[in-house]
Amino acid sequence: MKNNKGLPRPGGWAGRKDDFLELLGSIAHKLSQPLTSLRGTVEVGLMGEMDVQEYRRILEISLQETQRVAETLEALRDIVEMERAGVQAQPLAWTAVIEEALQHTAQADQVDRPRLVSEARGEVWVKASPQRLTLATTRLIAGAVRANRDGHAVRIILSVAKETASLKVLEQCAPAAEQGVHRPGTPGATAKPVLGELEKWILSRAVECLGGRLSVEQSSQTSRCYQLELPLASPRVARSGRP
Repeated sequence: MKNNKGLPRPGGWAGRKDDFLELLGSIAHKLSQPLTSLRGTVEVGLMGEMDVQEYRRILEISLQETQRVAETLEALRDIVEMERAGVQAQPLAWTAVIEEALQHTAQADQVDRPRLVSEARGEVWVKASPQRLTLATTRLIAGAVRANRDGHAVRIILSVAKETASLKVLEQCAPAAEQGVHRPGTPGATAKPVLGELEKWILSRAVECLGGRLSVEQSSQTSRCYQLELPLASPRVARSGRP
């Protein structure tokens, strides 16, 4: 089973060789595009003498395509590590994982990094695999930090309802200046979304194996909501805030 971007759906991948091969094919395709562009760019640079501006443009394109390759390889490494980790779950403090992810991914932008708003009392404890929880949380937070840096207005909200914990990233893609929010970078539609298609697949796979889910809702062309839901460590956690 595939989604509308050609990637196999996470729920149908476990134990299925065909879906695994389809995923590898998708990753190979994502790698081939920047490599083809990079090769063409280098060939143009070797054709003859250029002025400083032309060489600079060649280097800028090469850097961009190299970054695309690096991002895809990082996703592949995450998939491998995620599958090695298994799905053995234990009580984990999700609040601490989120704060650590914010601290790590926003080191260069401490002042303007998105702020976590917790609607729950005390620590929120979930039942999850440490590796999968860290992977899913870090990728979602990294996307939120990047979108915020690029000029989108981003809100991060942690809440608890019944026996489920929810982490939401609300992304407003309109220029932040129009909303009275100052952000560095270049606002507008050219910024990357919080999650790309491959990142959505990785997060879905990570949380579905733990009894959770990822949902993405787009209320308009400029507003999106990304939500990770995970089961609480126990019903008592929702009341006491500790395992």
